[in-house]
Amino acid sequence: MIRPKLLIASIVIVALGIAMGLANSEDRAKKVAGELVEASSVEPQNEGKLVIISGTPELADGGVIVDEETGLQVSNAISYSRVPYQKVYKEESREVVVDRGEDKLRDFDDKTRTEYHVVEAWINADSSREPYVSGDGARHENPEPVNLPAYHKMGDLRLTGFKISAGDVSPYLHHSTGTFTPEELATTCGEYIAHSELDLKVVERKDGDGMLSTGSDIGDVQVLLSYQRLDSADPVTLIGRQQGDELVLVEDDVVSELEQVQAGAISREEFLDSITSEDSSSRMIGIGFIVVGAILLVFSLGFIQRP
Repeated sequence: MIRPKLLIASIVIVALGIAMGLANSEDRAKKVAGELVEASSVEPQNEGKLVIISGTPELADGGVIVDEETGLQVSNAISYSRVPYQKVYKEESREVVVDRGEDKLRDFDDKTRTEYHVVEAWINADSSREPYVSGDGARHENPEPVNLPAYHKMGDLRLTGFKISAGDVSPYLHHSTGTFTPEELATTCGEYIAHSELDLKVVERKDGDGMLSTGSDIGDVQVLLSYQRLDSADPVTLIGRQQGDELVLVEDDVVSELEQVQAGAISREEFLDSITSEDSSSRMIGIGFIVVGAILLVFSLGFIQRP
C-alpha cells in the first residue's frame, strides 16, 4: 500500500531539489560577468554601469572642511558639526513601587504608579518644545526656540577617484573626535559671535575643550563644535552603479546587499570565482535533495505495507 505522508514528503523534497537546480541553471556568474566592469578611475563610458572598485578610502584635498560662518577650518576630517543647544524644561516620568505585593522577592505583583517631574535638559536650540511644563506643584514656562541653525558637513571621501559615502564604509574607517581649544575659538569666531544676536562668549568646558555659551540657566544657549578626524582606513571593495563621479550602492537582481561592500581588495575575477563556487555548492545541495527525495519516493511506492 502506498504511504501517503511519505509520498507527499518525497515529492516535496524532489521538487525542492529541482527548484534549487533551476534557480542556478542560469549561472549567475555569467549574468554578473556581462554587467560588471572593473574600474580604477571614473570613466565616462561606465556611466550607469555596475562597477567594482577596491583600495583604501582616502579624503580628497586633505579632508579640508571650512565653516564659512565661524571661520573655523579643519583638515583630514570625515565630518564637521556645529550644533547649538538650549536649556529648557522637560517633563520626565518614572514608575514608583507603592506596594510590593505578597511576593517580596519578585515584582510580578507589585503595584506601581507613574510620577511626573520637571527636569532641565539641553535640546537643539531650534527644536520645538512644550510652551509650558507643569509638575512638582508648579508651572514652568519654556523659552522660545532660538534662530541659530546647526551646520553639518561631510568630508569628500574617495576610493580610486570615486566619491563614496562614509556611511557605506564606516566599519573600515578608524577615526577620533577633534575639538577646539578656547584660544582657537576666541581667535577665529569673533565675527560669528558678533552677528549671532546672542551674548555668546568663549568658555572652557570641564574637559578643557572650548565652546560658545551664553550661560547655563533656562533659555541659555551653548554651541558645541567638533569634527571626526580620519586616523586610518582599511582596504575595501565596493560594487555599485557609477553616477557621475559617485559610486552609488543600489541593491538589484544582479548583486546582493551583502556583496556590495566587502573587506579587502577583491578583483573582478576573484568576485566572479566566488559566485561560481556558490552556484556549484547550491547545485550540489539541489542534487542531494533530489537523490534523497527519489529514495523516499521508492520506499513510499513499496509493494506492500508490512503489518
